[in-house]
Formats: sequence, C-alpha cells, structure tokens
Amino acid sequence: MPAKLKPSSKQYIKDRNGKMTNKWFMQHYTVSGATTDELKKLYESPSYKRKKGLIKTELQKRGVEL
Repeated sequence: MPAKLKPSSKQYIKDRNGKMTNKWFMQHYTVSGATTDELKKLYESPSYKRKKGLIKTELQKRGVEL
C-alpha cells in the first residue's frame, strides 16, 4: 500500500434521506490522491514535519516549485 498522509477511516454511505446505512467503504488518504493545493498547505504546516519529505517528493513529481 502507498504511503498515507493520515490514517484510513471507515465512511458510511447515506441514503437519499441522509440516514446512515449498513454499507460502508474505506477512505484512504494517500499522497497521490491529495490535491496540489492541499499538499502545499500540509507542506507548510508545522504539524506534518514527519511527512514533509514525502510531500516534497510528490510536489516535485507534479512539477511544483517550492
């Protein structure tokens, strides 16, 4: 599995009235699935020091100058 920004979570699917059902899916927060703007914010955030190298590598792949 690719590196994640935050832990995976279980997301429940809601019906058309907004009530939760028994159906669910796992939401994975990977670096490649995040938007470029979100990655820029996380890179500048002091709370993501450990993931800074991972985020920087992904931004360089996307051609973003830091």
